[in-house]
Amino acid sequence: MPMPISTPTTQPAPVVVGRWTVVPVIDAVGPAMQARAAFPALPPDELTALLSEFGDAHSTPDRRQLVLASQGFAILGPGRVILVDTCLGGPKVPGGTGMRGFSSQWLASLEAAGAPVEAVDTVINTHLHHDHVGWNTHLDEDGAQTATFPAAHYLVARADYEHFAGSPGTPPQRHIEECIAPLHRAGILEQVTGEVRIDDGVRLVPAPGHTPGHLLVEVSGDGRRVLLAGDLIHHPLQLRRPDVSAAMCVDPHRSAATRLEVLDRYADTDTVFLASHLPRGGVLRRGGDAFLLEPEGPLRSLV
Repeated sequence: MPMPISTPTTQPAPVVVGRWTVVPVIDAVGPAMQARAAFPALPPDELTALLSEFGDAHSTPDRRQLVLASQGFAILGPGRVILVDTCLGGPKVPGGTGMRGFSSQWLASLEAAGAPVEAVDTVINTHLHHDHVGWNTHLDEDGAQTATFPAAHYLVARADYEHFAGSPGTPPQRHIEECIAPLHRAGILEQVTGEVRIDDGVRLVPAPGHTPGHLLVEVSGDGRRVLLAGDLIHHPLQLRRPDVSAAMCVDPHRSAATRLEVLDRYADTDTVFLASHLPRGGVLRRGGDAFLLEPEGPLRSLV
């Protein structure tokens, strides 16, 4: 019987980078998508072989479904609490239950990680797919969607906002209306372009393709670096085959080109690579013509 989608009982280990501590906080993990639907460009036999190579941590034993995490990250520093992505979220209408069969405990996990809602000063959405913006908002006592993090400023890429917000006469997608529009109306949503410095050692790096404005977050200090890679990859097979984009990519050709460029730029630099949907991360290395994630030091607890 396949494992259910659930909140893990233990979270991945934090990574200390200079004055910053990067804390992965998984909302849910489990079989979340049909593998052939996610990677329709791969012949079935090749897809099965690649999935088998990476084992049961990343797909069900029959190799039919991808095991994915829904994950955000808290970046903790002196006087700062920055969040990167807000996962699936809770109920969006009065009496609703959020994702069927799953009740998010992410806010409690955040607090345990040292990031209670009232302490968060900045929220970064790497892109505007529903599973990255869910806890941007919550239902208030009157049943209205309001910002979950009352002291926070929210940052999104302008290109994503323009793509997802809809055009005149065309309503935005439901998750945009629920998780982004209330922030825009409240005047706490900032649309950014290009590279953006958030603080000393924290910057946003454009990586378009998965969505038009998809962003990476780079955290650096004392000679170390962490790359919060968003949806640059969805499964480790894309490290072996960077040319393969997931079906969820708005522009698969640009996504593949961006992925190869980013992996090539950061590989063998001792960069810790953490992607939103991988249940574990690692140090990014070259492996022949491909790439791999090598658990190292405290990262072994991510396995």
